[in-house]
Amino acid sequence: MNASLNQDARDADDTGLIDEIIRMSDFSFERLPMLDIIGERLADSIALALPDLTGTFCEASLTQLDYVPMAQVTETLPDPVLLAICACPGLHGQILFALDSALVLTALELMLGGSARREAPQTPTSFTGIERGVGKRLALLVARELQRNMAQFGELEIELDRIETDPDSAAIAQPASLCVRLQMTVALAGHTGTLEVILPYDALEPIRPKLSRIHFGGPGEDNSLWRDQLASQIERATVELEAVLTQVQLPIQQIMRWQTGETVDLWIEEDHPATVICADTPMFRAALGKRNNGNTAIRITEALDPEEETPNGCHDH
Repeated sequence: MNASLNQDARDADDTGLIDEIIRMSDFSFERLPMLDIIGERLADSIALALPDLTGTFCEASLTQLDYVPMAQVTETLPDPVLLAICACPGLHGQILFALDSALVLTALELMLGGSARREAPQTPTSFTGIERGVGKRLALLVARELQRNMAQFGELEIELDRIETDPDSAAIAQPASLCVRLQMTVALAGHTGTLEVILPYDALEPIRPKLSRIHFGGPGEDNSLWRDQLASQIERATVELEAVLTQVQLPIQQIMRWQTGETVDLWIEEDHPATVICADTPMFRAALGKRNNGNTAIRITEALDPEEETPNGCHDH
């Protein structure tokens, strides 16, 4: 019985694969390798930019990139779904973003100052005006990051045109027209939503030659956009610094004999400089002092070269 069911399932899968091959044979197109790179970079950019909007850590990844007819895109959209139609004068057509309810509702709760509940958001039958407004802000963010990642292929400006909830009203190409669909998962506060970016294949005609090349990278290419983005994120990061006055080595027997009130000789003078350490790496020499309010402070006096500094950066006795 089980063997018969397994055989039927395999036959159904084979039939579906054959139908897919026949359907795709009706299209004459070449894959665009650079879109895979753009999709990966777009997911990374969204993961970096979305916390500015929601105030919480975000993870985003490109899960699938496929070439499908517009009719199949419309049929497989989640219900309900927020659809953002964007105009791009540099292309021969519009761009479509699809955001599912889990992504929109989780972002809404976080943007209003709440914390997302552990249980999954209840799927609504339709979106309210506030939810549509949140979806618009998410779409503007995606449009900005997509424009940034596609800037190397031409002067492209992506502008949000309108927000729709009816897939038929948001069709940006004929049902039989081929589209490139980038599907991404976005994790926010323990909840996972989906984001789809749909690009009509014919709309990419002005930049198709650049998208069709195989990219191996190279030191001569201009990656200033990525350097600037990485630099901005590094500047916002926080690190823990330690001001170490000295380090001493003592026998364990002596330490075990210590009692309350014991005095330990550090073998240094009062004006002995401190070493500022970050992640076990000596960074600066500093002089100790006090501020007007009585708090102890340090003044950086010298920048250290980690390769020239001793492992502990201080005296050993």
